[in-house]
Amino acid sequence: MAAKYGDCHYCGGKVTERKGEREYRWKGKMVIFQNVPMGVCLQCGEKYLKARVVRKMESAVLSGEKPDKTMRVPVYSYAAR
Repeated sequence: MAAKYGDCHYCGGKVTERKGEREYRWKGKMVIFQNVPMGVCLQCGEKYLKARVVRKMESAVLSGEKPDKTMRVPVYSYAAR
């Protein structure tokens, strides 16, 4: 069952539930969660997470749970361009 979301706080557009990727940072480390249920504004693309979803993400990171996979991410400095 999809969660209920109000209208977009920024543009007033309709927000509907979708699944997508979300980065999560904790103590200087970044992890990526896939298939995260989130509200997405159909007009401007703003994303919203329910508190229960964030708590589940935090629990996975804080528990030291092994990730499903690991990816290498290239990093570029904008100032160097």
